[in-house]
Amino acid sequence: MTENLFKDEVVANQFNDYNDVLEQVLGYNFVLSILKSTQAKKILDYGCGPGKVSLRLANQLSADILAVDESAKMIEIAKRERKHQQIDYKIVKKDNLDFISDNSVDGAIACYVFINNQSEQRILKIMREIYRTLRPNSHFIILDTNPNTTGVPFSTFQNGEPGKSYSYGEERVEKLNLDSQEKLILHDFNWPNRMYETNLKRAGFSEITVRYPKLEDFSAEQIQQIEQEYHYKSWLNEKTQAPFILYQAIKK
Repeated sequence: MTENLFKDEVVANQFNDYNDVLEQVLGYNFVLSILKSTQAKKILDYGCGPGKVSLRLANQLSADILAVDESAKMIEIAKRERKHQQIDYKIVKKDNLDFISDNSVDGAIACYVFINNQSEQRILKIMREIYRTLRPNSHFIILDTNPNTTGVPFSTFQNGEPGKSYSYGEERVEKLNLDSQEKLILHDFNWPNRMYETNLKRAGFSEITVRYPKLEDFSAEQIQQIEQEYHYKSWLNEKTQAPFILYQAIKK
């Protein structure tokens, strides 16, 4: 089994420094919009990492955030750098959310969790555990890199090698571009759409939808506003190709 690299202190710190502008513009903003529309008051952030998304949720929503991660190093960074009275950071062990009651959470997210997991059986276990904690009619949102653009270089990262065909669940090299001009080399796994959809259904979820956000979906005025807000203009293939997939499912 591949060891979780995010448990390493050096990797955790480098990941914390990664410029996640693409994830913000073409991922997290959509997650926030969905959660705002559902008026969730208690949200589970599964695989919260250094707490970047949890803090954005807490700053923009009137909700309590339960942020969990299996990496003690990530939780340490989150508690140190992203404290917030609405966020409760916890270490999750063996994918067990036994500290959360059944039917007690209004919404759940998992951002870049499943692509970093090589076991489909474990992914299903996590989905089922999240399903257990959600109240009926609550939403579960998954944000991951797009398996259909493997090998495509985007402005801040690249997953997989160009021209290579990856098999189901095959390990890929992931390169994150750091501001220091170096690259953070990680490993993730090639999970096609059918993996997500099959296991969401197995876990009990329904009304499963998927989106593929890209820059060309925005107007010229919106892109100008984005560039001013994030002080970023170095766009590449994200203009016309979607770096991420965004799944939404409901517990009925």
